[in-house]
Amino acid sequence: MNEEQLKYQIENYNTKGFLNTSRKVATAVMIFLAILSSIFLMPGLSPHGILDAILILILAFFVYRGSKQAMMITMIYWTLARGLQFFDIFSSAEGFDAINALVFIIFWAIIMATFWKAYQVEKEREKIKKLA
Repeated sequence: MNEEQLKYQIENYNTKGFLNTSRKVATAVMIFLAILSSIFLMPGLSPHGILDAILILILAFFVYRGSKQAMMITMIYWTLARGLQFFDIFSSAEGFDAINALVFIIFWAIIMATFWKAYQVEKEREKIKKLA
């Protein structure tokens, strides 16, 4: 995120619509991921999947409120959970599929970029508050 975008995000932190600030986009992505997770998990109702969706929604609440810690926890959790899922999928009986692995990694990177932008805004806001 360049300086101009960062400045815009901070100046319009509370005034812009739901998909116009980084923290709100990150929150929307998290809600979408929890819904997506729930839809795919409905047939089996895996306790791990339900716990994952609940944890994502709880973190989404704190991300929306601007918690840097929640954003960092989300990035760490998302990386660890998807890393375990990645190794589970590709160590299965079907074996390794390069195309699916690439799609998985690209999807992870897009999601992480969303969280990282929100974290950058919060970090900069904290600096500005300390200077004021």
